[in-house]
Amino acid sequence: MQPSALEYAHQQWQATVDALVDLLRIPSVSTLPDHAPDMQRAAEWLATYLHDSGLQTVELMSTAGHPVVYGEWLGAGSDAPALLAYGHYDVQPVDPVDEWTTPPFEPDVRGENLFARGASDDKGQLMAVIAAVRAYLHTAGRLPVNFKIMLEGEEEISSPNMAAFVRDHEARLAADAILICDSGILGPDLPMITYGVRGMAYMQIDVQGPAIDLHSGTFGGIVDNPFNVLVQILARLKDPATGRVNIPGFYDRVQPLSDEERRLLAAVPMGDAEARALTGSPALAGEAGYTAVERTAVRPTLDIHGMPGGFTGEGKKTVIPARASAKLSMRLVPHQDPAEIARLFTEHVLALAPNTVQVAVHTLGLARPAYIDPNLPALRAAHRAYELGFGTAPVYMRGGGTLPIVTEFQDVLGAPVVLMGFGLPDDNAHAPNEKFHLPTFARAIDTLVHYYALL
Repeated sequence: MQPSALEYAHQQWQATVDALVDLLRIPSVSTLPDHAPDMQRAAEWLATYLHDSGLQTVELMSTAGHPVVYGEWLGAGSDAPALLAYGHYDVQPVDPVDEWTTPPFEPDVRGENLFARGASDDKGQLMAVIAAVRAYLHTAGRLPVNFKIMLEGEEEISSPNMAAFVRDHEARLAADAILICDSGILGPDLPMITYGVRGMAYMQIDVQGPAIDLHSGTFGGIVDNPFNVLVQILARLKDPATGRVNIPGFYDRVQPLSDEERRLLAAVPMGDAEARALTGSPALAGEAGYTAVERTAVRPTLDIHGMPGGFTGEGKKTVIPARASAKLSMRLVPHQDPAEIARLFTEHVLALAPNTVQVAVHTLGLARPAYIDPNLPALRAAHRAYELGFGTAPVYMRGGGTLPIVTEFQDVLGAPVVLMGFGLPDDNAHAPNEKFHLPTFARAIDTLVHYYALL
């Protein structure tokens, strides 16, 4: 008797894990030019795997950067909906490498977890999408939907070529729903539908003081230290008492939370205690008047990510550095315009700068926020699929991270975007010892088998 798609997925479980391990061995780090051959190798590996899974058409499509892996199976008939699945095969750098328990590109199963860079973000999740397709095509020989998949290699560098790619291939990518498995759930038994993501304005401040580094004993007290100026500017960007951003006009377009959305977010079982446990912080911080869930999902933020410059080696060096820099980002919510926020940020920083130094502000990246109506049929189908795959109903939450591709899909393709994630909060995405929880991986495949049928 021919097994069902679900039965086949269960029978092929170890083979699917082994295939994921093979993909994880490829160090496809898009940020580092030295890994360009690995990016090509990962794309070719995925193209071969999609072909072996039974897709009718598979090809590598060129961009100005790394290729897009595209595949399709369109045999469900004109009355069946078309689903476009999206994922990315590039991964973050591994630094600091000495904090990894095992080498980041030598996948290691410890207990119920598979450890490797990219295990959760996003190779494990995209492999769940493919495994569910493979289960249908290797059993019934057909899918319940017309299926398209595009896997990019530049998500970790803010998808610089994807907007043009989607516009250039609008007709080919057309779909009734767009599936993105590149987000998370709250726990192995707590599935979650993400109905929006925050945008971002990523900025850099450069402060130039003296022409060269100076001896702090000889010149300290007569020149402004660029680091002193920089930290004074940074300290004035947020109000320590309220946690609010001090940039004039920053909140002008932020909409108040509706009672309905507050009730939806209140169902998310993450209070202060759970948030502290996840972060290891002694106490929570952030904007006053909002819950932990609200602060991480539906309120804008400003964070400093790094301050390169000066002397940071062992021992001491009494130097006034000639220059200092800081990298910052602002996570943005619907109706905030990233370009406008970047302009307001720049104007405010320059207004704070003294005439004893030269200050320049650079915009390193912009991404718009997105909102998706949780009552759309494609999302209701996801709700039911999670119930069948995990045995419990999902909660709903806007994502705190940024996915630039979401707004491009919404603008160009006009189809609802369904964010069905399977990463866990402790998967260490972007950090050392990234992992993917294997029982959740198995449930993800089951959930997606159900989703294709329900859609």
